[in-house]
Amino acid sequence: MRQWLVGGAMMAMGAAVAACGEPRGATPSGPTASVTTTLTTLPVCDLSATNPLISHYFGPDEAKVVRGLIDQITLAGVGSGTARDRGFDVIAHIAANAQAGTGGDPTAASDLINKVTACMFTDLAEFPATYPEDYTIAITTTSPGGLGVRGGSSDPATDPVLSRDDFSGVAPPAGVTWAAVLGGNPAPARVAFYGRPGSTAQSYDWKVLPRNATFAPPAIVGVCVDVNTATTSMLHEEHIGLLTFADAYFLDPASCGGLSLRTGLSVWSHRLAQIFLPRPLSASAVASGGIGGSTGGIGSEFSADDVPSVSLAFTIQPPFTVTVGQTFTVQLRATDPATGAVVGGTQVSILAVNNNGVPKALLGTTTQTTSNAGVATFGDLSFAPGSTGGYRLVVGGSVLGRSAIVVEQVTSNKVNAKPVH
Repeated sequence: MRQWLVGGAMMAMGAAVAACGEPRGATPSGPTASVTTTLTTLPVCDLSATNPLISHYFGPDEAKVVRGLIDQITLAGVGSGTARDRGFDVIAHIAANAQAGTGGDPTAASDLINKVTACMFTDLAEFPATYPEDYTIAITTTSPGGLGVRGGSSDPATDPVLSRDDFSGVAPPAGVTWAAVLGGNPAPARVAFYGRPGSTAQSYDWKVLPRNATFAPPAIVGVCVDVNTATTSMLHEEHIGLLTFADAYFLDPASCGGLSLRTGLSVWSHRLAQIFLPRPLSASAVASGGIGGSTGGIGSEFSADDVPSVSLAFTIQPPFTVTVGQTFTVQLRATDPATGAVVGGTQVSILAVNNNGVPKALLGTTTQTTSNAGVATFGDLSFAPGSTGGYRLVVGGSVLGRSAIVVEQVTSNKVNAKPVH
């Protein structure tokens, strides 16, 4: 790390090397969601009209089981732990049928989820951003949606939730259980994931119920683009920016994506072949899987965006004058210069250089990694004894897991280090 910093301090900033982004496979389109409205008051819990919905989606035997779950919700009371748990059980039954293709009317199942939701939660922040939510794409077996419940003792312990065309998915970090990831949420600490193709051909929209569910350690969202082919691509989250990179180990670019479900093949067929067909054995490989990003919250569109370079900028400059040994703070933000999106997972290092370009010792934590907000804060910096005079701070680095992305160096305003009197 020190080698590039010294080199950067002794010469003018090098131009960022442009890297060509690999094309992304198009996700198939789906039905248009019905218009919903923002929820401003808690909906009324009323399960009296759920019998027809159950009959229209489940077979007789499973319908009896689901009616039993509905009875338990009614007895437990709105928002209770039991009501939440049994509600997730209902959604899990729907998800299993959607995956197997054994369910009936998807609209009836969507309406049933909305009915149950009103009895599960008592905080507006837990409800979907718009209510009632349209779950029909997530439930319709022939659509490229996705639906799954995780976190409970009866749910898969580590399995990802995948879209039915395998284009996108959500998973815990490798070797970590869903129960561990979701343990900080209110009991029963279960989450329902539901997904649909996004607003563009290259994006996928994942949301969760409850909407304010958190993931610690962060969950991994992925799209099926080969990490070894699209070497400068990162996962972009609609409301945050470019997420801290993570290998989407649960996706297989050599086989994922049912081409019969995808649209626009006349335009994309050649590019899709480049992405999805197995590569020669001689090709280098640093990871396996799709383009992923780690996030502590899920509720928007995700897409693999090409990011040939990352720009750094000081958001907090060093003080004009500081006494040797006195701590001071600087802060930097990493962004995609083409779009302005913030970049998480950028490891940045900092050193002080005097007016002659000679590096001097800088004490404190001199390497930090940007959060998903793109920010890295150096809060305990100080100049070593004997470091008096004028300095500038030189900062550069790399993107974790994405070594092909160029991180441009940046230099601070001048800071004067004065001796202790």
